[in-house]
Amino acid sequence: MLQTLERTATTFETRMLLPADRDALQALCGPAGLPQLPRDALTAALGSGQILGDFAGGADLQAAAALLPLYSDAILPASLRAAGYGADGQGAVLTEPLVAEHYTQLRQFLRTALRLATARYASYHVWAVQPLDPENLPVCEDLCAQYLSAGLTLRAVRPMAGANMMVFSARGLPHWREAYRRLHLNDPALPRMLERGYAVGDFGWGPGGMELVLRSAG
Repeated sequence: MLQTLERTATTFETRMLLPADRDALQALCGPAGLPQLPRDALTAALGSGQILGDFAGGADLQAAAALLPLYSDAILPASLRAAGYGADGQGAVLTEPLVAEHYTQLRQFLRTALRLATARYASYHVWAVQPLDPENLPVCEDLCAQYLSAGLTLRAVRPMAGANMMVFSARGLPHWREAYRRLHLNDPALPRMLERGYAVGDFGWGPGGMELVLRSAG
C-alpha cells in the first residue's frame, strides 16, 4: 500500500525589529508592551536590535521576543545575576514570547531566537524566563513544552520580578542520563528538586497533564 502525504510549504521571515517596525510591534503587543519588558524600554530595545519578530510570510507581525543583555539593570537580568546565573554579565535573557492568536509556528520562532542569542553569546549564558501561573496551568504547560522542544533546559523555579519564574538555560542535558523522577509543573517539590541539582530537558504527557522528566545536571 502506498500512502501520499500532502505537505504545505510555508515561508517565514524572522528578523530583528527596528524602529521602523514600532507600529507593527505596538499593534501586536497592545498598550502593555512585550511581557516582562518595561514599556519605556521598547524604544531603546528597538534601536539596539534586541527585539526579534516573525512575520510568518505575511505583512502582519505574528510573534515577538526580546533579547535583554544580561549586564542590563532591567529587573530580569539583575534578578538572574543576583541568583548566580551568568554572574559575569556576559549573556542574554530571552523574554517570554508574545504571539498572535492561533499562531502555530511558536517552536520554530523560539529555535530561531535561541540560535540568534547563542550566536552572540556563549550558550551557557543564554537564559529564558517564563512566569509560572497556577491559575492558568494549561497555558503554562504549553509554553513550557515549546521551550523544552526548542532545546532549552528548565533549571530553576524561583521568585523573580514579582512572580514565580521558571528559569531555562540554553545548555541542554545529555540524553544518556537516566531519568530520576517525573513531576507535574505545579508540584510543590519541583523547585526543591531543581535546587538539589536536577534539571528538566524533556517531558511527556500523562493522565494528569504535562510530566517533566528530571535528570541529574551534574
